[in-house]
Amino acid sequence: MDGPGGSIDVTVLKPAQLLGNSPLYLAIHSGGMIIGDRFGAINGGYDEYSWIKEHNMIIVTPEYRLAPEHPAPAGLDDCYATLEWAVEQAEEWGVNKDRIMVGGASGGGGLAAGVALMARDRGEIDLFAQCLIYPMLDDRNITASSQQFAEPHGRIWPRESNEFAWNALLGEGHEEKDISPYIAPARATDLAGLPTTYIDVGSAEVFRDEDIKYALGLLEAGVQTELHVWRGGYHGYDVFGGAAPVSLETTATRSNWMQRILA
Repeated sequence: MDGPGGSIDVTVLKPAQLLGNSPLYLAIHSGGMIIGDRFGAINGGYDEYSWIKEHNMIIVTPEYRLAPEHPAPAGLDDCYATLEWAVEQAEEWGVNKDRIMVGGASGGGGLAAGVALMARDRGEIDLFAQCLIYPMLDDRNITASSQQFAEPHGRIWPRESNEFAWNALLGEGHEEKDISPYIAPARATDLAGLPTTYIDVGSAEVFRDEDIKYALGLLEAGVQTELHVWRGGYHGYDVFGGAAPVSLETTATRSNWMQRILA
């Protein structure tokens, strides 16, 4: 498809037998907005792939531009453009336009939150839900968990990795600048009018506190929000510890939430 910075490769996954009235889910891949590819969004252990069959779901995942070669808002713009394109195909695909969702993990979760804010403010697309899996929301690294899980205590994505990624996206000194909440959703001052939201995060990772605060902000703004803080979970624990009971419970809980909101 054509995007704001050129052609965007997009993968569309559909049930083997389309039943019509399908929910549409824009899945945004992880990688701190600096690494990864679109196949990680549906083959990274987050369980979205199984949702195609379980929920008669159509999943769309874009190959968005990455920093530092393409600093913000390039990746965000690609994701929003993909959402617009997918909505244009909705009738042809048999999508229920009242069941359009966005989601992602880590950096993809942050982009999903930014897309939801953009959709609300532009008034072009009425989102049904957002699924934010340990999302990357705050460029400032000012929470207690961002201090606690620096090297060597932060597994997979310590504070230092987070600082590197945000600097690649926004340039050094961004902490003191006026950064758009579409890029760093934790900076949003108005969360009213956002779609029903699922957020989960591990108790032993750098994003813990910013995700909890975002969930609380959504609840205070009147947004139906479900938050899970998984005991002992490090960043990406559901992927790297896929057979652990907490990993299995996490993925099952996400799918159960999806089943409940679609019922």
